[in-house]
Amino acid sequence: MKMTKEIEEIINLTITEHMGKSYADWKLSQSSVTEPDEIEEAYKKVIETLPAEQEEVITKYCDAIFNSGAETEEFFYRLGVRDGLKLKKLMKLILTEI
Repeated sequence: MKMTKEIEEIINLTITEHMGKSYADWKLSQSSVTEPDEIEEAYKKVIETLPAEQEEVITKYCDAIFNSGAETEEFFYRLGVRDGLKLKKLMKLILTEI
């Protein structure tokens, strides 16, 4: 049985809605103390006052923190794989029943 455009659109919409809701729930559970713009402005002010060597150390530290954004990517990757496997199993079940 071939998947129709309508079924594909429904599946894509369902996955998109699920990922959006899951991300929103996950993001709400994360702690956020200050607004990103405030932090960036404060960072720039501090960096301007530092010698080049100290600026480099702080910049490397910040880069390491930014790289931790990979946690978000990992969250979506794992969620997508888990959902994909569940969907594959469900589709197989539906197709065998038809």
